[in-house]
Amino acid sequence: MGIFDSFKKNKKSGWEKFVEKYKPGKELVKPSEHIIGACRSAGVDERILWFMENYGFGNYGDGIIKLIDPEDYMDSFYKWLGKEDYSRIPFMMTGFGDLFYFRNLGDGEYDISFLDIHYRNISVAAYTVEEFVEYLIDSEVEEKILRRNLFDEAKDKFGVLPLNEIYFFAPALVTGGGEEIKYVNKGDAAVHQCILFDWGN
Repeated sequence: MGIFDSFKKNKKSGWEKFVEKYKPGKELVKPSEHIIGACRSAGVDERILWFMENYGFGNYGDGIIKLIDPEDYMDSFYKWLGKEDYSRIPFMMTGFGDLFYFRNLGDGEYDISFLDIHYRNISVAAYTVEEFVEYLIDSEVEEKILRRNLFDEAKDKFGVLPLNEIYFFAPALVTGGGEEIKYVNKGDAAVHQCILFDWGN
């Protein structure tokens, strides 16, 4: 029995619930063997790699959550961490540029952490992949972390985001902006992540 046979025998797997709630976009990009190999070498859980390989990088739920190519965000992510640490791999991003990353703690232990670039905070979102997927589909998380209402307002105003773009606040929340549509704009995700880091330092 393979690793996902028991996973699939459940009434409905977590990833199935996820793609029901956040419909996959039409322009998903399958990861290269290089990316999968690099993630596997870093210890990223096979359930995450399975999702990458079977669905692909791109927008889910019109971009309220994005499955990202980690290499596209290494520079901005490690800038926030303060060093290059390949035991930390970013793999998902909210429509407002916050990052979820896999944290390999060694000896088979891991968690999935959350980098909030707007309030400059890091927290643990989940301690297993299954718990993480349940976390993402939770209605309270959808509203508070993914900013559902504001995301929908921004989508109506600016349209669906390309994979590399996010909605952001101008001015930034740390410099007087607010979580209201009048402060929202859109632009390149990695660039804005770097800009926000520089503003706070």
